[in-house]
Amino acid sequence: MPWPGEAVLAGPRRFADEWLAVEGKSVVPIVAQSGVDSVVLDRLRMGAQSVGASELLRCGLEPGTAVERLAVPSRLTGGASVLFVVPDLSGAVLASGGGYVLVAGARSFLSGAVPGGVDAARARFGRTARRLVARYPELPGVAAEYPSVDHAWAKPGDVRADSFVARQLAAMESFVRGELPGPEFARTWFAAWRMSQERGERLRAPLDRVLNHLFFVLEDYPIDPTLRDPGDVTDAELLAEVQAALRELAPDGV
Repeated sequence: MPWPGEAVLAGPRRFADEWLAVEGKSVVPIVAQSGVDSVVLDRLRMGAQSVGASELLRCGLEPGTAVERLAVPSRLTGGASVLFVVPDLSGAVLASGGGYVLVAGARSFLSGAVPGGVDAARARFGRTARRLVARYPELPGVAAEYPSVDHAWAKPGDVRADSFVARQLAAMESFVRGELPGPEFARTWFAAWRMSQERGERLRAPLDRVLNHLFFVLEDYPIDPTLRDPGDVTDAELLAEVQAALRELAPDGV
């Protein structure tokens, strides 16, 4: 079996730009002081499952090293210097020492391997790297190479216009203006919420608190009115909740 590192690596500590360019792959550094440990293996399994892979390829970092085919549900073994690759090359995990591993892949792979999103994971790595710099001095350099792109948004004015959080807020405004009926608003808002979670868009107070509250309100709102039970959120109650949310998020708070 060909050594998979030839296709995905540009050296023992980095992935090849040509491989990353296919499907727009991203790289996420994760602190792992012993290399590929049980936590990283769990991430690897979830990434493989998210792309429908039943096997993983495991090998060393030097050309010509033996390649093992391992069933995803089997007992996987990690290591401090090892490469795991999904057979269709949609994702990989690289450990080469230094107290961290690199997880890379297409969005479908990373949705399982990095469920909180690329940006949030990179931000978390940067914070941890600063704490562990005395023990692992190269971590800040790795964090600088893979920086987080977005800061956590606290208010509507912070939110990127092309984000899915922006779509949630726009749906709320449209609902309040009477441009969307309740069921269509709920479907639109939930669709944007799911994509925001998948993309790893990050929020902080007060925006996260307000949108989280609205999420639970909408969970009690039956999109199909024929399925409404006593105590479910009504259209009038939903409108009042969305109006209150927008007032709380307004710059002047009124």
